[in-house]
Amino acid sequence: MATSKSHIATLIFFFLITIVAFSYAALDPNKLPKNTAIHFPIRKNQTTLQYYTTFDFLNPGSFIVVDALIDLGAQSVWFDCRSYNSSSYKRASCGSNKCKKAMGSVCLGCNLTPRPGCSNNTCGVFAYNPFTEYLTAQELGEDTMRASSTDGRYVLIDYDVPKFQFSCADEDILQGLPGDNTKGLVGLARTQVSLASQISSSFNLPPKFALCLPSSSKNGLGDIFIGGGPYYMPPVIGDQSSSFARTPLVVNPVSTAPVSSEGSPSDEYFISVKQIEINGKHVSFNSSLLSFDKNGVGGTKISTIAPYTTLHASIYKRLLKDFVKEATLKKIKRVTSVAPFGACFDSKTISKSITGPAVPDIDLVLEGNMVSEKFKLSGSNLMVEAKKNVLCLAIVDGGAEPRTSIVLGGHQLEDHLLEFDLSTSILGFTPSLLLSNTSCSHYRLF
Repeated sequence: MATSKSHIATLIFFFLITIVAFSYAALDPNKLPKNTAIHFPIRKNQTTLQYYTTFDFLNPGSFIVVDALIDLGAQSVWFDCRSYNSSSYKRASCGSNKCKKAMGSVCLGCNLTPRPGCSNNTCGVFAYNPFTEYLTAQELGEDTMRASSTDGRYVLIDYDVPKFQFSCADEDILQGLPGDNTKGLVGLARTQVSLASQISSSFNLPPKFALCLPSSSKNGLGDIFIGGGPYYMPPVIGDQSSSFARTPLVVNPVSTAPVSSEGSPSDEYFISVKQIEINGKHVSFNSSLLSFDKNGVGGTKISTIAPYTTLHASIYKRLLKDFVKEATLKKIKRVTSVAPFGACFDSKTISKSITGPAVPDIDLVLEGNMVSEKFKLSGSNLMVEAKKNVLCLAIVDGGAEPRTSIVLGGHQLEDHLLEFDLSTSILGFTPSLLLSNTSCSHYRLF
């Protein structure tokens, strides 16, 4: 049988990439090549609508691969250590500097056979399951993690991340984690022991990380980039950071963590929304909800845990009314709502655009450097298929007394590249990548 030209081209392509990878493998393993970042993949669980990543430890006597939930607002990394048997694992002692760095506040002991997660005189750090709201103190330890570096296009080589700190999950905190294979949690908050902070510190990289959340893992993987760009999204040529709009990351003066010291600020990520527009028209509501009160209530938070954006009930009620009005002007037919969504439409009356369903745009008007910036929500970032021939506005009612007035959820973040620069407290964000004929869901050579 004759070999097709496309098959030959594919073989040549993979041969060239192999040469590139082999060349980089010969580099000093303790130094990253210039313009590279540490990379972790992002997958989406289509049932739970949560995002998770995979990391591994390859050490004497142990090889463990962990699928871990991604929680942008969580403080640390924890996972199930019950099958973890590494001779290079080291626990953190009570009161040690490593314990203080990880915000350890209790001392743990264990009467069973010693293993990772079961030691005496060990630093205990608090871990939290955001779904069951289960909080517990867990043993803090460290070991060598494996990570991959990338130039934004192809993975080049694996690197060791020595002395990576994590805590060992007990059986109870694992209950309720979404997905059958999810055995831990990766936190990305503004702490010294978050995944991004530890990786940046280990490789002396800039203190920044980027997320590209995939809308579907059926078509490929999304990305966590730690250390900065360039950011290439195939098949587009060029660094996507060139299209960044920027807005300050603001600090909630009152901690939103399950456990915190009095007077501590929040280490989650908040932005300053000034107003909301639908098709360029201002949505009227009590603007004081967009600021923090003396108890840290209010404001706008970015979350990878919330599947959909949630709004304070008074904001939601007005936005829903205005959105339906604008949809009616486009001759989009409203149908019976499907919980938890408040506005649903006949998909047969909605035309298509490059970003998905052609519905009214919603803009979050943000604080900018010189002028306001807009985080535009359109098409597939706004709508979700609730059942056959029914598309619903993928924003939900957060109740009359939420802790945070606006929680910008995962569905609205998908296919936008977001860069969190912790040195300048700036969020960089792109328009929908669908406008550039790419997305956060694409195949890679890893």
